[in-house]
Amino acid sequence: MFSAQSSPQSRRAYSRLAVLLASVAGAVNAVGFVALGAHASHMSGNMATLGESLGQGRWDTARLPAQLMGLFVAGLLRDGLLDASRHRTRGRHVAALLLEALVLGGVGVGMASMPDTRAPALLWGIAFAMGLQNALVTRVSGAVVRTTHVTGLLTDIGIQLVQMLAWVRDGVRGEGAPGLWRRVRDLPSAVQFERTRLHLGLALAFLAGSALGPYLFLRHGAVTLVLPCAVLGVLAALDLRMNVKPAPSPAAPDR
Repeated sequence: MFSAQSSPQSRRAYSRLAVLLASVAGAVNAVGFVALGAHASHMSGNMATLGESLGQGRWDTARLPAQLMGLFVAGLLRDGLLDASRHRTRGRHVAALLLEALVLGGVGVGMASMPDTRAPALLWGIAFAMGLQNALVTRVSGAVVRTTHVTGLLTDIGIQLVQMLAWVRDGVRGEGAPGLWRRVRDLPSAVQFERTRLHLGLALAFLAGSALGPYLFLRHGAVTLVLPCAVLGVLAALDLRMNVKPAPSPAAPDR
């Protein structure tokens, strides 16, 4: 969990997990748009499209965004079912990571076998995989991190940057230039801004994935999806090696 009680080693490990998954989400979402014409993990846009279509009585265009939202939620639910391994000391997230890799691999095979297709089933697979990933990272981070969309991420960054500036300003008061220097010097390691650094890393990782995915897809085609699948496989292998303390059983309520 990304909490004050977590050890620095655990927070670093889960931060790396989140950043890599953000790059995967950016790449997969961008490739889905370039290849299939829709952002499968963009639920705000899909909800808006659904509302616009219903308002105009265009039932044919309402079908796809409704399906994508349904499959995204199905991915969320599936991750909850896979969370039965939360009491293990190793490999707690392997099942979810490998299932996501399997689904994305299937999407890649479908795109390779049907060039220039825009079959909705391929977008369904991406939406399901992104829902699964979003639930995984949300659960692991204690609802601090999302990796498949950046609206809330940018909001958090803006709020945290204001807090950061206020922290630097407070160091200047009464101390002048030496206080400013100490605050600026300590900023990269200040524990209260650990979340800010993480969120900035997630935004940059999503952007990098969004740029790299289409770049590779336009040159190499559907085989590009091998790269995010490989990242997920590596993360699953690392999760098997990482030893974590099992989640404590919930305390009985006071009576």
